[in-house]
Amino acid sequence: MFDVRRLFAARRRPEPTMAYERGVAAFDDGRFEEALEAFGAALVDATTAGDVRDVAAALNKRGVVLVALGRRDDAVEAFCAALLSDERCAPALVNIGNLLLEDGHVLDAVDYYDSALRIDDGNAAAHGNLGVALRRLGRGVESVRALKRAARLSMRRRS
Repeated sequence: MFDVRRLFAARRRPEPTMAYERGVAAFDDGRFEEALEAFGAALVDATTAGDVRDVAAALNKRGVVLVALGRRDDAVEAFCAALLSDERCAPALVNIGNLLLEDGHVLDAVDYYDSALRIDDGNAAAHGNLGVALRRLGRGVESVRALKRAARLSMRRRS
């Protein structure tokens, strides 16, 4: 279905100049092949600059796009490459956890979310997905705690 809000949001925002931002904008607009190309360019830029965190961020975002394109094996490779570049890349840990959770490997997913939270306790996605995983394990009290923490963190970001 056509999303008018997305159209107007795209028209309001200025055209990004940096490859990473172009990738984010393309992904947000559902232009996944374009996003994949932009994150590839961002990876080249980050590698040239020697910034391991930017390399990891570009690889992680490529993985997200690959998931959207249905290329899960390639996405896992991208997430693992992000972690090889920067072992403290919490978003890549969360994304691997998400894939494990989708595949029914709930305990493994919990381990990845916990690892991400040891790195970045303010990661709302990690708390939220941990809450979902804990609920599937029947650990209701812990699940609610994690989901509430995710909601609080999400609200702080918006304000």
